[in-house]
Amino acid sequence: MKHIKNSILILTLILGVQNVLAQDSKYLHLLVDSIPNGKPVLVNFDVEKGYMATERIAISKNGKSIYYGVRNGYATLSKPDALAHIMKIEFNKGKWSKPQTIFADSSGAPALSRNEKILYFQYEDTIAPQGLYSKKTRTGWAIPKVFKKTIEKSHYWQSPKEDSHYYSAGIKENKKIQDVFHVVTTKSDTLIKRLGFNVKGDWSDFYVSPDESFLILLFGELNKGGAYTFHGNSNLFISFKRNNNTWTTPVNLGKEVHSISKWNWGPYVTKDKKYLFFSSWGETVGTYMIDFKPIYNRLKLASENKQD
Repeated sequence: MKHIKNSILILTLILGVQNVLAQDSKYLHLLVDSIPNGKPVLVNFDVEKGYMATERIAISKNGKSIYYGVRNGYATLSKPDALAHIMKIEFNKGKWSKPQTIFADSSGAPALSRNEKILYFQYEDTIAPQGLYSKKTRTGWAIPKVFKKTIEKSHYWQSPKEDSHYYSAGIKENKKIQDVFHVVTTKSDTLIKRLGFNVKGDWSDFYVSPDESFLILLFGELNKGGAYTFHGNSNLFISFKRNNNTWTTPVNLGKEVHSISKWNWGPYVTKDKKYLFFSSWGETVGTYMIDFKPIYNRLKLASENKQD
């Protein structure tokens, strides 16, 4: 009888954790005109005239806070009239609030730490974006700091764990070849490891899952041919982490994901894997979302059945 009670308790705890993780998708249906049904739908983020909601977003575990980027174009960001900000909306009393500016002046690509007490993002006053972080305070967010000054360029910084961080940048041998770098920090040392994707181009947007089991990667038209299938000029691919800590060959997320336009970037996946968010240069340049769980399950199964 004691074993049965213990089993019930363990099952209850597991289900409880799953329910908490599932909350980040709970209120997203109120941001779209229709629920995705295998095709991308535009997310109705509030933006000022002349701006567009693009790049990676971040959603709190309870689904009641969303951070997203807005910008007035993709001209060289060092120009005086080029602006990018990080906005925040909150779900309260059955609806989403008007956005408030969290960080302004060339800020973008927000990502929350696991405990949601740190916000990571990048600052783009030059052509070499730097990964910044800001700690949560009682009144908002502290003055941002550069995560590691010795890293010349760090694009799309994310930290799924306190001691485990990821960013993309050009490799030492050829800055036109991008890779994802894994940074492991201890009290006495910092270890940086290249993951070996070798993406051709100037930028490599990506998303790393909270458990670090898969990556969503951006591959542009320079990478067409060879091992990669494309459905446009810039596509999103998925790579799974093997048991030996290497990564599978990236596979395209599919034609439907890229059906809005030929240009897609800025991935983010809800913690329950229900939805994929990404930026797209469609009729409306902005953030779109699509059902992700079926895509994930299909490609995960294919990966397990394939030896590469």
